[in-house]
Amino acid sequence: MLIQFFDVIFGFLLDWHPLAAILLVSAVVSIVIVLSYKFFTDQGEMKRLKDELARFQKRMKELREHPEKMMELQKKAMAVNMQYMAKSMKPTLVTFIPILLVFGWMNAHFAFEPLSPGERFALSAVVQKGVSGNVSIVVPDGLRASPSSAAIVDSKAVFELSGEGGKYLVTLASNGEEVDKEVIITTERKYSDVVQQYKGKVFSRVELGNQKLLVLWKIGWLGTYIIAAIVLSSGLRKVLKVY
Repeated sequence: MLIQFFDVIFGFLLDWHPLAAILLVSAVVSIVIVLSYKFFTDQGEMKRLKDELARFQKRMKELREHPEKMMELQKKAMAVNMQYMAKSMKPTLVTFIPILLVFGWMNAHFAFEPLSPGERFALSAVVQKGVSGNVSIVVPDGLRASPSSAAIVDSKAVFELSGEGGKYLVTLASNGEEVDKEVIITTERKYSDVVQQYKGKVFSRVELGNQKLLVLWKIGWLGTYIIAAIVLSSGLRKVLKVY
């Protein structure tokens, strides 16, 4: 439900290159966070505390050869830092839940590559420890699976699937237990849960063979987002004089 809500707001980004989309989301979130700190904190007091911390740090560097005096300064600096963190709590709480929801939406669209029509991909059924035998698979029209029954080896049965574009429900059965797994094949930037957990006596989880999406060199969406957010937030704080 929440994914669909954010699809309405950010759905246009799914047609963009992943790097551009992640950079824009990072910019929007960074602006919201920085403005929250600016308007939900006493900036005069925050500046005073930050300046005081800077003085402590400078003084501690000068007292490296005097460990006892440096320890006293460290205690005072920690007390000031605690004050700073306490005053930062309000904007943190205001933005925490919305940011988590945005992260959930991004993870649903930018963590993996979609399964493309005609592409062969693996589906692995992982069973509970001690379960043996075979796992059979039943697929709907438009989807092909090989083999139709696979032996459990090292608690896992592996199938190779391919099919036309669409949303499918695959059924797996073993030792009297059945589970269903959604599979989405599309040219769009979406996919079903790559790993789905089960609480039965036979099946532990089912994994799809979606490749991880590498956005920046060998970095995924989260690492790319964090790098961008650090750079953007730092720049915005300087421009807007937020402490």
